[in-house]
Amino acid sequence: MSLRAARWPALLVALALLAAGCSKLVEIEPQGSVELRVPDQTSVIVAADGSPLAELHAEQDRDVVPLDRIPQALRDAVVAVEDVRFYDHGGVDARAIARAVVENARVGRVTQGGSTITQQLAKNAVVGDDQTLERKLAEASVALQLEAQFSKDEILEHYLNTVYFGHGTYGAQTASRRYFGVGVEALSVPQAALLAALLAAPSRYDPYEEPVAAKSRRDVVLGLMHTHGMLSDDDAAQARAAPLGVVAPTDTDRWRAPYFVDHVLDALQHDPAFAALGLDPAARGSQLFGGGLRVETTLDPGWQAAAERAVADTLTATDDPRAALVAIDPATGGIRALVGGRDYYDATDPSARFNLATDGRRQPGSAFKPLILAAALAQGRSLDEVFPGGAEVTIGVPGAQEPWHVTNYEGRDLGELTLRDATTWSVNVVYARLIEQVGPEAVAALAEAAGVRRPLQPLLSLALGAQEVSALELATVQATLASGGVYRPPTAVTRITAPDGAVLYERGTPAGERVMDEAVAWLTTTALQEVVTRGTGIRADIRRPVAGKTGTSQAAADAWFAGYTPDLAAAVWIGFPDAAVPMLPPRTRIPVEGGNWPSELFARFGLRALAEVPANDFAVPEVALTTVRVDVTRNCLPNPYTPPDVVADRDYLAGTEPTEICREPTGPPTTDVPSVLGLPLDAAVRLLGGAGFTVDERAEFSVRLPPGYVVRQSPEPGAGQTLGGGYVVTVHVSSADRRPVDVPDVTGLPLAAARTALEAAGFVVEAAAACPEESPACAGADGAGTVWRQAPPAGTAAPVHSVVALAVYPSG
Repeated sequence: MSLRAARWPALLVALALLAAGCSKLVEIEPQGSVELRVPDQTSVIVAADGSPLAELHAEQDRDVVPLDRIPQALRDAVVAVEDVRFYDHGGVDARAIARAVVENARVGRVTQGGSTITQQLAKNAVVGDDQTLERKLAEASVALQLEAQFSKDEILEHYLNTVYFGHGTYGAQTASRRYFGVGVEALSVPQAALLAALLAAPSRYDPYEEPVAAKSRRDVVLGLMHTHGMLSDDDAAQARAAPLGVVAPTDTDRWRAPYFVDHVLDALQHDPAFAALGLDPAARGSQLFGGGLRVETTLDPGWQAAAERAVADTLTATDDPRAALVAIDPATGGIRALVGGRDYYDATDPSARFNLATDGRRQPGSAFKPLILAAALAQGRSLDEVFPGGAEVTIGVPGAQEPWHVTNYEGRDLGELTLRDATTWSVNVVYARLIEQVGPEAVAALAEAAGVRRPLQPLLSLALGAQEVSALELATVQATLASGGVYRPPTAVTRITAPDGAVLYERGTPAGERVMDEAVAWLTTTALQEVVTRGTGIRADIRRPVAGKTGTSQAAADAWFAGYTPDLAAAVWIGFPDAAVPMLPPRTRIPVEGGNWPSELFARFGLRALAEVPANDFAVPEVALTTVRVDVTRNCLPNPYTPPDVVADRDYLAGTEPTEICREPTGPPTTDVPSVLGLPLDAAVRLLGGAGFTVDERAEFSVRLPPGYVVRQSPEPGAGQTLGGGYVVTVHVSSADRRPVDVPDVTGLPLAAARTALEAAGFVVEAAAACPEESPACAGADGAGTVWRQAPPAGTAAPVHSVVALAVYPSG
């Protein structure tokens, strides 16, 4: 029997079934109304500039758009290939069913379907897709009801917003973005035809996996559009000649700035401010992952890129510790950048999804000292108040079995020094005495008001940062200081809108809450600026006014730099996420402390984030500050014998300025300054002290003398120097460690000589040819090859092995 003859029985059966089906259709009457399910829609989280950060969807990725935003080309393409009689039938097209039955029987397999667009909508939105006669009859019944209830345009709009286009995308808008990277309004004719081609079998015509089949099917659609008068001859030919033009596939489930998005989602589901999304996290989650919301945030993509690059450039080895960084706009409290780990999507890292920036709480060490300082200033203490020295101090604690024993870093004894210098050099014994006098209750209260949300225990150990905080909390404290003592809650979300444009949430400009006197914040800032210009945070210098504080916790398990400018407040934490692991060799490449990697990371971030922002200075408050000329080593008014090089103007809160005249020096110059060059330090101190001088010890890296020997002194001995008792003689002591030393003056020297001098002092040199701003064309001028600027400037105390940047006149 021939194949054609074998098909005749099948054809007769098909015709019989067709007749039976048609008789059933005649009996179907529209009954009642149909409620189309509102489809889930994809929500989007966007950055401050409107660029997308994350798409949130459940099982179906969809963005609903009205029909007037869907181009005519896509409407025509879909009608041409799916239901050319769409505008003529009443929901069920008997002619199409008959044609499909006959054709399928003729070829012996299913090649055509008889379902109209209305029937497909009924199946997708109401009935389901069970392959039974009962389901098909229900589909036809619902289709008739839809036609009676809705206009053709309403049916087509709902269909185009619910139909599946492959790769997890539902609806024309999402498909347009997925395949072509544009909104549906921007689709071209060949692009519209390709989307219509996908409807029959998205996997079979996948343009990524099956580009030949996809183009062939697209051209079939274009041919149908031409046949039915939807395209001219020229337009059809031009469209067929066009390539598929799909964009590279992207994983839309991978978020930009994922740790920031993680923080946003946590806030949206739990913060009472977002009650409009639902009464509980489950209800809010349904809105977020199916409500088609637009969530506008504070994130600055430029700042975020700068933060991510700074982390990558600092922690370059795979076994390096992790970093967290939070940056806040002090004027608004908006979180502008947030890094909470290395790789949010690293499936091999069990801590990858743990947000170190917001949920990681670690000891801040000395990075907490600014709060003790501010609390002391608020009680009328002075930055130039002199504290006794010592390498350690023991303080009795009421009710405790043991006293509190505090030592300085590396056991150093820096002698008597002012609170300002104790802040600059992070002297523990001074801050231990200070918090005992100020009271830990006052410190805890100020910390909580300034941004530390979790309650702190009012213990003396707050002076050393022994209680845990998060990077977000510490960054908020910096923002409070940067804004002159005004606290603004850190926020990530500015506005939420529904698909219809209704505003569900909008954050106004926050007025903030004053938690610190403006003058107190100002004085704290001036002290913290010196931490960066001459103290432990010198590596955080970003060539503009910046204040900050380093911190290293017990056993070097956590390292911090928290700092701010008038335009940026940030906290950087470095450590291991799983446990308090000491960051010391061989576990780490170097001994990690707040003054190295965290400070360097802050500087890398700040330089890039603020590259286009003017270098603004901190605003001087219009409050009762009193400027007094004092002996800065004794915090008293100079007497006639006070050496001029220890006299300077200092700002005080009105009523706290010194009024007593210094009791030392006690008379005119009477004693020659003896030479102590080459002596051990203890011998030098005995000799100078016996002559009536006060000794100021400074470490200096040197390979000429063993550690502990005097390599320089100021004033120099002899030459007729006869100075009064009590005058300070500065001795520079040879050291092999990394304590800060004075930067030599190399301006005016040839580059080679400058490099030799700086390297001999233990510094790393970075030199660049450049012209001063006042001489933009100085190449080849006199002085070519000589240094005209250095940073840090001469006399600055900087850590050994830190970088000194030189600007050199170009040679030509």
